[in-house]
Amino acid sequence: MNNLILIGLCLLTLSAAHAGISIPWKDFSDPGIMSSTFERHFEKLPLSGAPSDTQKLWANDYWPRRRGLINYRWNSLKPIGFELVSPTKEEALRMSQDQLAALAPSEKLDLLNGNYDYPLKKEVDEKSSKHAPIWHGICNGWSPAAINHREPLPKTLINPDGIQVPFGSSDIKGIISYYYAYKHEVKSTHQMGKRCNFNFGPNCDEDLNAGAFHIVLTNKVGLEQLSFVADVEGGRQVWNHAVNEYSSTIVNADLPPSDDSAPGTVKRVLIKTVMTFVLEIKKNNWEPVMGTDDHVNGVRNYEYTLDLDSTGKIIGGEWISKARPDFLWTMEKATNFGGLFSRVPELLND
Repeated sequence: MNNLILIGLCLLTLSAAHAGISIPWKDFSDPGIMSSTFERHFEKLPLSGAPSDTQKLWANDYWPRRRGLINYRWNSLKPIGFELVSPTKEEALRMSQDQLAALAPSEKLDLLNGNYDYPLKKEVDEKSSKHAPIWHGICNGWSPAAINHREPLPKTLINPDGIQVPFGSSDIKGIISYYYAYKHEVKSTHQMGKRCNFNFGPNCDEDLNAGAFHIVLTNKVGLEQLSFVADVEGGRQVWNHAVNEYSSTIVNADLPPSDDSAPGTVKRVLIKTVMTFVLEIKKNNWEPVMGTDDHVNGVRNYEYTLDLDSTGKIIGGEWISKARPDFLWTMEKATNFGGLFSRVPELLND
């Protein structure tokens, strides 16, 4: 899996890239990367849409590396994520449910497997760093996990020695987010667009085409009623979010082609689009957060033109707003959890 630009990059910033992305789209911005069957005729694409499964697209922590990733004991009176002293088998057998509930997600999964040497906790510790930038985490795991799985419910499972291990909703979210970030292998993430390595400047202009973006948004969310992952910022930092819904308005449906329009353009359409996406939670929770004040969506307002050919097909586009997503991608659902994660299906709410 080519996941180099996705792993551990999670700072939400409001950096602005310059307008004027080159059109028509280049190979890395072709909607065909996401699907070869997308509808491209503008009149057949809905102006609004939302995913149909309302139990997915849940908010989550992005589990920053500087806090210990999923070694973070978020449910403890004194949350910590480093230098954890995990219970031995004998100690775990004597612990109360409240004491077990205060352990880190990684420790709980190790206990569930009867691994009192805590191999997952040790692995996670190697990936963590107190000195990591604040924006390094596993939003690249959270976003596809939230798209593919319904929000987890609290569960208590029994390990081979009869210990009842309690998992809160955030524990399970952290575990499956970690799995998608580091363990889930796919042939391709179907990534459209490139990561911008600068906060500002022309290097960020040759990126995701506005017309290509509109095709993906209206097909995935509008027609298929599904979601996809977007790096919602145009700058150097990467922040992956699951797209929730959108609403577009036609400002002008009959603009003439511009000098930069794609070859074959007969007219342009000016569009304003409001796109929402799932934000990270401010605090972890034992219970699900969907439908509560802890579940919050972010909003981006985009403005762009679409190039239409003589058949009304979108063949290009140009950004007007400085706000625009950097790249888009998808990841197939994990169906075969193995190794240290073999009991994860028992924790899911699918």
